[in-house]
Amino acid sequence: MPTVFPPPPVLTRLKYLLRLLWMNNFVKFYLFLRRLHRVGYYKDKPTLTLSVPQRLLPSYWSPSALEIYLPKSYPSHTSSATSQPTKRLPLLIDIHGGGWCVGHPVLDSQFNRYLSDATNCIVVALAYRKSPYVQWPTQVRELTALVTALLQDDRITHLYDPSRVAIAGFSAGGNLSTVLAIQPEFQHKIQTIVPIYPIMDFTQTTEAKLATRPAHAPPDVLRHMGNWFSYGYIPLGTDREDPNLSPLFAKPESLPENIYLVGCEYDMLNADAIKFYDKFKDVKKNMVYEEIKTVKHGFTHQSIPRMDPKENERLDRITFALYDRIAVWLLKIWGEEKELVEEQEDTPAKETGDGELGDDIVIV
Repeated sequence: MPTVFPPPPVLTRLKYLLRLLWMNNFVKFYLFLRRLHRVGYYKDKPTLTLSVPQRLLPSYWSPSALEIYLPKSYPSHTSSATSQPTKRLPLLIDIHGGGWCVGHPVLDSQFNRYLSDATNCIVVALAYRKSPYVQWPTQVRELTALVTALLQDDRITHLYDPSRVAIAGFSAGGNLSTVLAIQPEFQHKIQTIVPIYPIMDFTQTTEAKLATRPAHAPPDVLRHMGNWFSYGYIPLGTDREDPNLSPLFAKPESLPENIYLVGCEYDMLNADAIKFYDKFKDVKKNMVYEEIKTVKHGFTHQSIPRMDPKENERLDRITFALYDRIAVWLLKIWGEEKELVEEQEDTPAKETGDGELGDDIVIV
């Protein structure tokens, strides 16, 4: 039977709507001010930005930008960035998070630049329209059209290797990246997914997921927002077992063989990651689940500097060490480990992302 949640009371729905509208517009204004005053808008700017013709997208209002990060081995100026390469590179598509309500590809710019340079791949960051102005499945449809256009775009098809295409995302972006990978249009075209602290199951309430966290965990950042993010994204009466909403219910054969799944010890969504891993680990040949210890949801994205410099430094160390491990895993999947080692022998060591595991992770 379908899993359908009863509608919240009218006043609760109004409260959720007002909160979503406030958050959506506040973040838009905040990012506008950062861009206007050039205050850390992009931690790392894309190499170039292309636009997909609007006629290829479902709506005139669908985001059409492709923010492209070419590795440091490529020319940084636009005139030569799309010229014929000596060899085709792997492609990593990034979908940003933000509860389907807020966010922009700029928020993942540090991740995109780091992975592009660390793996010598092309990273393309995509945007999508947000709730409460649009709801599911609009985001899935628009991103499906955008990725289809990307993979067929003559301006970049000569740059990437179609046998080495991956998609990654944080939080809501982790959900969307997994959903995109199971679309019939992308079977065998997206061979790898990297969902980072994603939501995989909408059949459980926020309260039920909060109960799965360790007793000593600090307050969850999603404890209040979880319900109104879900309300803004999911239309009333929707079957929450639909795989295009809850990837936990996807058929094993629809998922790529290569999956690097990340959860956080103090995150209520860690239960989703564990269930997803337990369900598919025996049928996917290259599936990894990594639990990051002593961190909460969203630890990789610190928009506001923390009061405690030591905590800020600790989270930076954990974040870049995670990015290092993802890079090493992707290189193994893409068969480029040897080339990376040879390049790193001639490259000065980075100050961040030393890849020391310490006691902060558990890899299954």
